[in-house]
Amino acid sequence: MKKSIRIRISQYCLARNLEIIKSFGLGSCVGLVIWDPKKKIGAMAHILLPSQHNSDPAVNSAKYAASAVALMVEELIKAGCHPERLVAKIAGGANMFPRRFNLFDAGPGFNIGRRNILATRKALAKKKIAIAGEDVGGERGRTIEFNPRTGELKIYQSTGEVKKI
Repeated sequence: MKKSIRIRISQYCLARNLEIIKSFGLGSCVGLVIWDPKKKIGAMAHILLPSQHNSDPAVNSAKYAASAVALMVEELIKAGCHPERLVAKIAGGANMFPRRFNLFDAGPGFNIGRRNILATRKALAKKKIAIAGEDVGGERGRTIEFNPRTGELKIYQSTGEVKKI
């Protein structure tokens, strides 16, 4: 029987073969999975913001894209994963309530979902981790579930649609 682990906003978790990691309610947040297919070990983070700005990164490293990636890679290596085998999958980064809070004509800097996606991609590229799949953007919320045994990321969209990457 598989153990199900739930992560919340600004958290991350490492999971092995008989564990499933879930994160609920991704709106503008990005759900990031980094996985070693040989070791069957993966980590998931629920990233809230693109950058730290004036905050203390030690307070909650999984809160921000760059520090979440760095923390996850470090933990995966400690668990015996090889950095050159790591692959990533991302979901989320929606433009929630675009006509009310994230106006399109206000410029790209106001769309936090888009900024989260770009910051996550940039942090992965810096660590030379390829993105094996993604379901990002749009205007819908998502819930994600990752199985480190298979590498499958299920994305449950608020519309009822289920995708697998």
